[in-house]
Amino acid sequence: MNENKGSLVTIRRIVVAVDASPHSQAALEAAIDMASRFEAELLALFVEDIDVLRAAELPFAHEVGEHSALRRRVELSGIERNLRARSRRIEEAFQTLARQGSIRGRFRVARGNVRTEIQSAAQDADVLIVGRAGWSPVRRRRLGSTARAACSGDAPGVTVILREGERIVAPVLVVYDGSALGDHALDISVALVERLGHPLTVLLLADRSAQIEALRERATAHLHLYGVIRRYLVLVAPSVSAIGEAIRGFGAGTLVLPAKLASFNGEVTLGLIEAVELPVLLVR
Repeated sequence: MNENKGSLVTIRRIVVAVDASPHSQAALEAAIDMASRFEAELLALFVEDIDVLRAAELPFAHEVGEHSALRRRVELSGIERNLRARSRRIEEAFQTLARQGSIRGRFRVARGNVRTEIQSAAQDADVLIVGRAGWSPVRRRRLGSTARAACSGDAPGVTVILREGERIVAPVLVVYDGSALGDHALDISVALVERLGHPLTVLLLADRSAQIEALRERATAHLHLYGVIRRYLVLVAPSVSAIGEAIRGFGAGTLVLPAKLASFNGEVTLGLIEAVELPVLLVR
């Protein structure tokens, strides 16, 4: 593997959104690991949701005690104390992990709209990492609001989505449709396999069988820049369910996915992320 050619992809700054949920813990651990592997600077961002704080000030805002089952007024001061305590716990965990990983990192607390604050912090980042879902057990398989916003919004070049217990590991599978964005996804995939080891697998998506050879040649020519070992899988006239089945059948450790695929729109791409239960790197 040509290390000089592999240096075409550089990750200098990573932002991870943290909120103390199990999925967020996975995101934090993955962010520490990625920052260490790429020698990148890491910002861990905890957002005090202004919408929750405003809701607590409404006269009809009440909560039911977990043990007493008694209905009582929501106190803004109590919510603020809870948020401060939660952010302190996360910061302590972050500092411990940062020391263990010997990375350059900082922890920041912001108050505002969660989506706006995360996207603002990520504007100058190369990678944004978010947990797959928040606290709700009902949405365990579906993307949470923060992850969905990160995938749909004006995020940086790569958004990483992880669920509880997941890590970015080999083998890496990249979905390729022959687009310029697909070429960039190949670049990101190479950067991963250089650090994780294991050959790269490319899933070629074509509307017609006649397109397959041209797709393979384009991908091969692009990857020739790096000299990376690769193998190909093929899907013709793919549907979301067929792509999901192919990914699950291969047993990928990490999926690299262009944010837009030639045959699909953005909402279908989000549906594909929800259909596969593994770490996803969404590439723009």
